[in-house]
Amino acid sequence: MQITRNNYSQYTKMIQQMLGSESSFSDPMAQCDYGNFALRFQPVNLPFVKPNWSNIMTKREQPAMSEAEFEEAIKDLARKEFSTGKRDDAAYRQLCMQHGETVSPDRKAIYEASMGRTGGKMNAACMFWDSQGNKTLSYNPVSRNWKAISTEEEFSRARVFTSIYNDELARLKKEYGEYAKGTVSYQQICADAAEMAPKAQGAIDYLV
Repeated sequence: MQITRNNYSQYTKMIQQMLGSESSFSDPMAQCDYGNFALRFQPVNLPFVKPNWSNIMTKREQPAMSEAEFEEAIKDLARKEFSTGKRDDAAYRQLCMQHGETVSPDRKAIYEASMGRTGGKMNAACMFWDSQGNKTLSYNPVSRNWKAISTEEEFSRARVFTSIYNDELARLKKEYGEYAKGTVSYQQICADAAEMAPKAQGAIDYLV
C-alpha cells in the first residue's frame, strides 16, 4: 500500500493492530498526518533517521562539473555500458543526480529551517515545503526512507540527461551493430570516437 495524505491514518492503525497495540494520542505515529500542510511546523516525538544528503538531490555550492563535462561524462557512461553490455545502475544514478542538482531547490536548507521551527523534531506532516508552498522533501515514518519530490525543472533536466545518454547508445549501435554490445572494448570505442572528433583548424592569418 502506498502511503498518501488520505490513507495515512488507516495505514498507521493497521500497523498498530498488526503489532498488537492501540493508537493513543501520546503515540507520535498517531499524531502524524502525512502531507498535511497545516502541520508542517507541528513537532512530534517521532524517532526518525536523519537525511543523508549524499544521496538526496539538493542545491550544491558548486556544480559537479561544467555543462560540456556533463555531456561528455554522460556519453562516456553510455560507452562503458555498451562495452560491457551491462547497465551500471549506481553510476547512472550518481551522474543523473549530479546533473539534476544544477536546478534543484535547496532541500537541505528547507529541512534545516523546518527543524529550527520544530526544535529538531520531525513535523507532524512528515513533509517539507519551500517558501512558496511547494513540496520538496518527504519522510516515510514506516519505512524510514526520505524522498526528494521532483520539481518541473528537475524533470526537464532529467529528460536532457536521458536524451544525451540514449543518443550516444543509438550512435554506438549504428556504428558497431545492433548486437555488438559487450563485444567492443571501451578502449576501442574511445579511440574511434577520438578519430571521429572534428580536427582543430589551424590559425589563418588574413593580410589586409
